[in-house]
Amino acid sequence: MRVLVDTDIYVDFLRNFKESKKVFEDIKNEKIIGFFSVITEAELFSGKECEYPEKRRSVEELLSLTNRIKLDHSIAKKAGEIRRIYEIPLMDAMIAASAIVLDMTLYSKNVKHFEKIKELKLKVPY
Repeated sequence: MRVLVDTDIYVDFLRNFKESKKVFEDIKNEKIIGFFSVITEAELFSGKECEYPEKRRSVEELLSLTNRIKLDHSIAKKAGEIRRIYEIPLMDAMIAASAIVLDMTLYSKNVKHFEKIKELKLKVPY
């Protein structure tokens, strides 16, 4: 199964939240194929902790377990549609659009924004 991992799952792992570790174990053990959006990459590197080289390296190592999704015009157009219809923040719309356009399940705890998007396959992993 191809899974787009949302930023909140990475943040939980970096904060040593026990439940998040299973997601990355499943990726390491090839039970799922993990992906991340460049939006998630930007969000992670915007954290204050990334002022420290060791924290930056931890983020880079964690992201290296998964595959980067670049944004393109089809994702941008879909994100605009999602934002217009569901009135969610643009960054979340970009992530949802990526999962929809690339036919992936989105792993996220952000049910508030994502559950209303009918065509999105959303899974709260823990």
